[in-house]
Amino acid sequence: MEQRFHRYGRRRVLGAIGAGTALGLAGCLDDDSTDDNDPNDGADGTDETSDGESDSSDADANDNTDENTDDTPSVEEAVAFPEGRECTVCNMIVADHPDWNAQLVHEDGHREFFCSTGCLAAYYAVPETFDGPETEIEGVWVTDYESGDLVDASDASFVRVSDPDHVDDVMTRNPTPFADRDEAESFVGEFDAYDEDDILELSAFDRDLAEYYRGNLLEGNDGGDNGHDH
Repeated sequence: MEQRFHRYGRRRVLGAIGAGTALGLAGCLDDDSTDDNDPNDGADGTDETSDGESDSSDADANDNTDENTDDTPSVEEAVAFPEGRECTVCNMIVADHPDWNAQLVHEDGHREFFCSTGCLAAYYAVPETFDGPETEIEGVWVTDYESGDLVDASDASFVRVSDPDHVDDVMTRNPTPFADRDEAESFVGEFDAYDEDDILELSAFDRDLAEYYRGNLLEGNDGGDNGHDH
């Protein structure tokens, strides 16, 4: 498989919402200066107008900040998982499974969310099957099995879990992510079924791994209609 993953920083945290700048401040100050010389200064009508303008300005600033943040999130950062958003691969509600959530973003800003790393593996290998864009995948984040933190998938190690009884996860089985390789090795040491060959990096997320975990959801398999509407 041609490697789709390219560049992004280590363990990016959720994108922070920047502070908006208040608009029309100079105009408000000019009005206040005029009011100082007005014999009617302090009248109820003047106060109401000043408060109304201030409230409107603050509201507009907040609205602009939210719109800009939502419309142009950085491809170098993970974002909050949207409430009610369906997994791109299986249609389960992503936010209902926070212990296994994953997400990725293409270089054109197109972002996808997943209930689990197994569904991520399916999309990562064949994004065109799920109507993904042709642009390269720029960033990938997964939930660390030990801490529950969202971590940069290029730094993580994954155990190719084969027995659903070994991990209490969603969708039966998933490549289990660990922020550090030594944690993955410790997990492997707990079970006779695995060895170090079962510890994978993101670059190993190919079609075979996708078939192994989500074969019934991939186009052309015997799993039939899975209800995926992408």
